[in-house]
Amino acid sequence: MAYYYDRYRNLKIAGVVAVILLLLFGGYYFLSRPKDALKDIVDIRLKQIELYEKILETNPNDVDTLIKLGNLYKETGNLDKAIDYYKKALALQPDNYNALNELGHAYALKGDYENAIKTLELAKKYFPKYPQAYNKLGNVYDTQEKLDKALKEYKSAIAVAPQYQESYWNIAQQRMKKGDYKGAEEILKKGIKANPSDPEGYYNLGNLYMHKKQYAKAIPQYKKAITLSPGTGKYYRALGNAYLAQNKIPEAVGAYSTALSKDPGDALSAERLGDIYASQGNWAKAADYYKQALSYNSNDENLKNKYAHALSKLQKPSIIGGSDTQQLAVATKETTEPSAQQVISRDKDSKDLSEPTPQTTPANPVNDSALKWRELGDKYRAEKKYDEALKAYAKATQLDKTDDHSHYWMGRIYYHNQMDDEAKKSFQNAIIANPKNADSHYHLGLIYYSEGKYSPAVNEFTKAIEEKPVFAKAYYARGLAQYKMNNLQAAIKDLKQSIEQDPNLDRAYFNLGDIYLKQKNYKVALDYFTKDRELRPNNPDTLFKIAETYHEMKSYSNAETFYNKTLEADPEYFQALFNLGLIAATKQNYTQAISFYTKALSIKNDDPPTLYELGKAYEGLGDDNKAIEYYSLAITKNPNYTKAYINLGNLYKKNKLHDKAIEQFKQATINDPKSFEAHYNLANAYLSANMNDEAIEEYKTAIDLSPMNDQAHFFLGIAYKEKGVFEQAVKEFERSLQINSSLSDAHEELGMIYYRKLKNNEKAIYHFEKLLSMKPNHPKADQIRDIITMLKKQ
Repeated sequence: MAYYYDRYRNLKIAGVVAVILLLLFGGYYFLSRPKDALKDIVDIRLKQIELYEKILETNPNDVDTLIKLGNLYKETGNLDKAIDYYKKALALQPDNYNALNELGHAYALKGDYENAIKTLELAKKYFPKYPQAYNKLGNVYDTQEKLDKALKEYKSAIAVAPQYQESYWNIAQQRMKKGDYKGAEEILKKGIKANPSDPEGYYNLGNLYMHKKQYAKAIPQYKKAITLSPGTGKYYRALGNAYLAQNKIPEAVGAYSTALSKDPGDALSAERLGDIYASQGNWAKAADYYKQALSYNSNDENLKNKYAHALSKLQKPSIIGGSDTQQLAVATKETTEPSAQQVISRDKDSKDLSEPTPQTTPANPVNDSALKWRELGDKYRAEKKYDEALKAYAKATQLDKTDDHSHYWMGRIYYHNQMDDEAKKSFQNAIIANPKNADSHYHLGLIYYSEGKYSPAVNEFTKAIEEKPVFAKAYYARGLAQYKMNNLQAAIKDLKQSIEQDPNLDRAYFNLGDIYLKQKNYKVALDYFTKDRELRPNNPDTLFKIAETYHEMKSYSNAETFYNKTLEADPEYFQALFNLGLIAATKQNYTQAISFYTKALSIKNDDPPTLYELGKAYEGLGDDNKAIEYYSLAITKNPNYTKAYINLGNLYKKNKLHDKAIEQFKQATINDPKSFEAHYNLANAYLSANMNDEAIEEYKTAIDLSPMNDQAHFFLGIAYKEKGVFEQAVKEFERSLQINSSLSDAHEELGMIYYRKLKNNEKAIYHFEKLLSMKPNHPKADQIRDIITMLKKQ
């Protein structure tokens, strides 16, 4: 079964049919490409390989880095190199579960099924309760068409981990191959029932519906997955595929763009966006997205051809962004409101309604009757009699439909009066009458922008610029639309061009600063915010952004200065007060932090993050009762506030209120099933309450989410020890030491188990001596030395 090698193959086949047809129609498949078309493509994965290999030069025994290198080589198709690195990792840690799984997968990709099976069987032997190796082994058998053996592995995976969704998906794919779609649907729904909080179940069910071309049924499943895990990019990509299959292009673009914002390395989403823009003839955008896709998938020959073809369609290839176009992962800060500086002001743009000749596009000549009504409309407009002007322009367009001037001014008046549907029709009519009417393209773009339709907005701004190259406002507006779509390099280019044409365009400086701030290029961000401040010295948003930049730089004194300047300009600036509270808390000045948060709440009542931070501040002061009060308030206002549940649970646990602690941590795991912290804290609470079986299950879940966390393995060992399962406890303590060799407590626990329970004197002595070498002043050092002496005499 070839789907072993590409889990999403069925989805891609079903979801991209429309795009493939567009590409075939557009003549994408050609035999040659410009020799230098790909010279500026940098595969990010190769850069990552260089970085990790430098790390290995200083620490050649770093198992985690060896595995990462293996994964990168596997992704780039260099399977021999990948296998070599996995083997090096296993030479250092023979039972490393991740390395065994990845090595087995690499062998399978190479077609070496014998070694793949041996390796995955070994992974199962070391970790019989982990489902991943069973599934990978089943995939190998599927590829060999040994379906019964594969099914046995998938069922074994479900038996050891019934909540793990991939096992159900693999069985579903077997049934789909046989045409048993009802059976496939049943098994996927069974998986969802076993773990309704896991978004993968809904994602898999959506993929089944996509395979059946039931796109309307797939969409709600993907949306459910997104609701459960809004930070996972592939769910948005899947949603985009479903929209694309329904020919809902704007919705598909929005979904793919969001996928890229969550995961800039999502080559599939970038390629799909490139396909869409290519089908629309927007070759510059297509080339940008193909280039981004190649940055994470440089071996794809078809993708290379698409990129080269897009370049060949451009009259000016230099309009493509630099080598880092669309490759920067932007770490965005949570904000409660969109930036006011990304809103294009309707009022500012409409100040010139009454001016006699603000339109720069030459108007079409019209017949004499229409001309009289057009001139009357201009007269009424100059007198600010806009209702009469509308009637006159309407009459002119009735007499001559090619009167783009009258259509345009009708649109402007409608736009000024916020009658956007009517304005849109008027601008569209003006463009039909005169496709070179740059001002109509620009204003139509503004309407699309206000509707959140950023891709059509970009198209209209581009047409405006083509007809009117010196058009600062159009460059600025297109830059904002590109920013909204996370096309940061294109946004930077347009905003810089707008400033070049109009050096007083203050908001362009602001938005450039904002982009560079998101990219953590703080010096350049400060330069642009400072230029904006020169033009708008008392603008609170500008002052706040300068403060925020210093805050990100941990230059707290400067940040405080500008937050206070923000409040001088606008005493009701909530976020400035909130951030001053964060700085005070960072400095452990909790009393001052509480003062700022309280003032912030007076502006924005019952704001959950502020209530949460108040809880943290009171906890910092040691006032547990007040902390509990504010964490509880934050949860009341936002029942999905996972961090608040965790902090509240830890306070209850600290005060020995184990039942209440468990209740909070349980809720945290329901809100965020993928939160390691939530599952780990719940496990700790169970352990404190002597509920060892429950603790063991939660530690296992936490380890599934973060396999290399030494503390989770250590305390899982404690739980097994408390239960009396000493062999399993030993395995977990040993695993914790494999991850963190400086964990002295693990040596102590192992020494005691080998001494008291397993009666292995040699190993007990080894671990006790390791403990004393690490902690010669251990509180029980004398007792441990006596034990060592006694054991050596035996």
